Amino acid sequence: MKQLIVFLSIVFISVNAFAQTETPTQSTTPPLKDRIVGKWMYKGTEEFAVLTPADSTQKNDYVEITADGNYIMVVNGKEETGAYKLVTDYKQIYFSSNATKKTKMFTIKSSLNGKLVLDFQTPDLIHTKYQYEKLKQ
Repeated sequence: MKQLIVFLSIVFISVNAFAQTETPTQSTTPPLKDRIVGKWMYKGTEEFAVLTPADSTQKNDYVEITADGNYIMVVNGKEETGAYKLVTDYKQIYFSSNATKKTKMFTIKSSLNGKLVLDFQTPDLIHTKYQYEKLKQ
């Protein structure tokens, strides 16, 4: 019984020691704001786990996010400009249109490896994931 308690104590201490070590990838990933800044070309949407690629009216759609807090978004060939607010703790981005004065909130599902996935939830609780690829410059 005594040996079991000593063994379990050693295992517990070892697990806690490994859990507190920082992995190298944590320090090499840039901050969220740095990852989302740039011009992103629209590639398609995903609803109910079905991916729909961009059609002919959407082939030139994009969102450009600037470091100074502004954005340009082209949806179905129509341009919209405005300001955005990034809430890094919740990985949310709020786009406020200059023309309509309306704000849309998206959750950033992915922003790594040149891909950006923005999740929009409707009042009916339907999620649409907008998929973008970073434009090479």
